[in-house]
Amino acid sequence: QFQKAWVKGPCPNVDHIYEISSKNIEKKWKVYRDALQTSGHPTTVEQHYHGTTITCDLISSKSFCKQNDCGICGISRNGFQQSRIGSNISFKRFGHGFYLAPNSSKCHDYTRGTHTHRAMLLCDVLPGKKHVVQTDQTHLVAPPQGYDSVYGQTGGILNYPEIVIYDETSILPRYVIVYQKDGVGKIA
Repeated sequence: QFQKAWVKGPCPNVDHIYEISSKNIEKKWKVYRDALQTSGHPTTVEQHYHGTTITCDLISSKSFCKQNDCGICGISRNGFQQSRIGSNISFKRFGHGFYLAPNSSKCHDYTRGTHTHRAMLLCDVLPGKKHVVQTDQTHLVAPPQGYDSVYGQTGGILNYPEIVIYDETSILPRYVIVYQKDGVGKIA
């Protein structure tokens, strides 16, 4: 799935995939799903990637670290958190939210790794009712009234689709994908 979703340049080798299991995060996600259903909004689950940092040696330790700057482990342990939005990225095309994409190669641009590895998350997302846009809307702190997410559609300013989620409980991290690519690198 990671390889099929890699649409620009050669796809790197995947070295490890770790399944994330958190009853607490999943319980909050299910509450959000039930609230969507009650409101009459779609409860379709989509899978999207999220690029972030990995600062520990997850491969050797095989457990999530507690370093504040390790996005992979922090999200895997605690889920997505509003207080961490934009901690590595200053430009937010669709405002203050969590950015995910269906293309693993798009999310690679937002990873930073250690040694010769990088990592990203594959998440189950409940986008609900999507507000579809093709232009920057940097002022947003929530989706427009009546919507649950913002979907950046290709065309206009975007070469690749992306989705912005503003409620942390609508994202369920499922897998950490550790792969080889260009050593340490920088976040876009």
